[in-house]
Amino acid sequence: MHFHTSHPLQPFWNIAAAPIQMQALEQALALGLFQHLKQASTAKVVAENLQLNLDATIIWLDLLWSMELLTRQHLADSPEALHYCTSPLALRHFTEDSADNCAQAWLYRARFLARFSGQWETLLRNGFEPQGDAAPKGSWAQAAREQIGQEQRVVTVPAVLSLLHLLPSLPETGNLLDLGGGPGHVGIALAQHLPGWNGVLCDQAETAVVAQENIMASGLTDRLQALGCDLNTDAIGGGYDLIWCSAVLHFLHDPQAALCKAAAALNPGGVLLMAHAEQSDDPAVAARVLPFYGTLALRGNLFPRPGEIAGMMAKAGLSDIRSLGRIDFPMAPVWLHMGRRP
Repeated sequence: MHFHTSHPLQPFWNIAAAPIQMQALEQALALGLFQHLKQASTAKVVAENLQLNLDATIIWLDLLWSMELLTRQHLADSPEALHYCTSPLALRHFTEDSADNCAQAWLYRARFLARFSGQWETLLRNGFEPQGDAAPKGSWAQAAREQIGQEQRVVTVPAVLSLLHLLPSLPETGNLLDLGGGPGHVGIALAQHLPGWNGVLCDQAETAVVAQENIMASGLTDRLQALGCDLNTDAIGGGYDLIWCSAVLHFLHDPQAALCKAAAALNPGGVLLMAHAEQSDDPAVAARVLPFYGTLALRGNLFPRPGEIAGMMAKAGLSDIRSLGRIDFPMAPVWLHMGRRP
């Protein structure tokens, strides 16, 4: 008899269980568990070293093991007890000394969504309050140094570099713009990949300071500069052969005007790349996008329908507009569109 069938209600029970998993991971990060378990250890030793209750520690470690953040095994010299060890996944992405650490990025998203989820009754009755508990907290400069910086380094940069082969052949020299580039890791990676190119990383003033720090750390001050500006109102320069713009239109007062400004900043034949989350008619895809970007629609910001970005690019006077497909980032997928200035 076959009992391995999934009940249609199972996804909703998974949702109910998610806060337990989230808190388990948050505590693991707060207590430095993944650093501690780089060498295999028993639950008893973990509880003693971290001054925790043993019974709760056993369940906690097993829960993290079930999330594939720990491995567990019986060691030959201690067959009576399970030994836990940090998994390769956690070692790469949730330990402080890893170049691919994104613990702060995950914590920021998890805490924001937890705070937002507690506001549904108020939101449904009164709408979004810009200064309410569901609004983002903290400065953009701090975010650029920490969680956004981690996301760019670990997620966005590898994705962008892997997409370069989809573009028309780029000349050996040129000028690039990372528009709304935050801490600037994407622009820096592009400049490293295109050694004959110069570039500008453009974002609001306090974030541009962080980008300039990263430019200096990368040794690219002779080819890159950070420009602090209000993307809603200020000039962004011109003469660019390639502009990268990711998740920027969502936050602007007049996205169409900003897109027209970007198109006008291109040299003839220059390429504009737009990477943004979009609404989807596929419920599985929408389930990944809406928790992160539905808040933007509540604020009255752009949350584009399929085809809307391409239509805006055409309205800005770009030609040869085409979709390069969906990029499945861990947080939520984005769609990449390319257009060229005639």
